[in-house]
Amino acid sequence: MIKIKTNTQLRIAGILLLNLLIQACHSQNFDLATLKLPVAESSITSKIKLDDQKFQVGNLNEYISLEKDALYFSGKSLYGSIDNSPNTSYMANGVRFYIDKKTNQVEAYRLGIKTTAETSKLEKGLEEKFGKTFYYYKDPDMNFRIWEYNGNTYFLEVNSTTVYNGEHTTSSDLFVVNNKCEAFLNYCMAGGFGYYQDYLNAKKKSNKKQYTYNDFLNEMKAEGNDYYLKKVVR
Repeated sequence: MIKIKTNTQLRIAGILLLNLLIQACHSQNFDLATLKLPVAESSITSKIKLDDQKFQVGNLNEYISLEKDALYFSGKSLYGSIDNSPNTSYMANGVRFYIDKKTNQVEAYRLGIKTTAETSKLEKGLEEKFGKTFYYYKDPDMNFRIWEYNGNTYFLEVNSTTVYNGEHTTSSDLFVVNNKCEAFLNYCMAGGFGYYQDYLNAKKKSNKKQYTYNDFLNEMKAEGNDYYLKKVVR
């Protein structure tokens, strides 16, 4: 017996097919978590539009994108803004790329997340990709974490005291840097990441093949420098 589909069934099938076609047309083809720095500038600009900020950090030129397609990390969309202002860099989540114009290589990028929900997504994305961090300092309002992977260092700062236009939010900044780009790496190692630079200096002097941050903390404790262990999560 031949079964004839009802009009309702046909309409549902049509809607499902249309949704699949829309998803295919808007498929994600750019994910920041897959970038291994340095990368050619053209590999970024061929996929997303960048606006020149006419500004330099560590001799690198800064470019920004607020596009939805530019704000994926580990498969998670970080697109969002405060007060529904997606085109205002002060209020919107965005990514800034730092490019050496002599070589046309992207040496670093910075994800600036203003919204609480997307900050949580970023934290989860990093933990899912890299696991437990070796560098984690935390107080009630802020925390600082670092991961090293594939020649890149990831600096994450999360701040739960941020206020935009009277609206409280949990914001985050993620700097990702090519480890060979020393000037920019040093730029990132300030504030809550300052102990990391002390660790790298100690690592250079160590005779151990594998010198971990825990090794550094244990040495500092033995020397009586207990301030390195304050607020640390181990």
